[in-house]
Amino acid sequence: MRYFISVIMGLLVGSFSNVCIVRLPKDESICFPRSHCPRCGCPIPVLDNMPLVSFLALRGRCRSCQAPISWQYPFVEALMAMIFVFHAWFFSGSFASLVIADGLGFYLICISFIDYGNRIIPDELSLSLLGMSLLISFINPFLSGLPSLKFLISLGSSLAGGTFMLLLAYAGEKVFKKEALGGGDVKLIAATGALLGWRGIAGPLLLGSFSGGLIALILLLSKKKKLGETLPFGPFLSLGAYAACLYPDFWTALVHP
Repeated sequence: MRYFISVIMGLLVGSFSNVCIVRLPKDESICFPRSHCPRCGCPIPVLDNMPLVSFLALRGRCRSCQAPISWQYPFVEALMAMIFVFHAWFFSGSFASLVIADGLGFYLICISFIDYGNRIIPDELSLSLLGMSLLISFINPFLSGLPSLKFLISLGSSLAGGTFMLLLAYAGEKVFKKEALGGGDVKLIAATGALLGWRGIAGPLLLGSFSGGLIALILLLSKKKKLGETLPFGPFLSLGAYAACLYPDFWTALVHP
């Protein structure tokens, strides 16, 4: 039963994620107006707005104008559902960890798709993740110690991560004579630090830098990117943050083998 509930919740959250992915970069409200076809503007009926099911029933086209519906919509919905089911299994022993992982998954997927397509990380996502991470720090199972200590760890990690990223951004700009890190990347690390402690800084920076560098090298060798062209860093930072959430002991072992 819990897996069925996870599928339904994942599809619903995935549908909302698509709203955020499409509207936030345009500074549009995620509440109003109601969902509509981006081509003809026709409001989408409730029965045509069911996550994944409606896309299949409509064969990927708008009922009104027959314009093709982007594959991003069913992909994000299916991806979120799979992640929620995985979390239901992986965090079966801790409801608090499950809820936090689900929430983090929502944020990281939204941030990754938006940064990949628009090269920005909206403040609405990074700052709300930061704020909620601080609010729940007292009961956060990913942080250790008494509730008051957990809050201090969350706040300290947020400040440390944000400050370190600011210094990296400043140094990168001086060396490369152009912006090396965006403000969204700085705020994202501050937010993941607040949620996961120092692992929320180490995971994104280490794994994010490695995976981003590897992809950049592959693109250079395949001549799909030129030297000096940049990649959006948000998806790689998100990958590292997610790994830190799933395997916190791995990062601890790096420090205390």
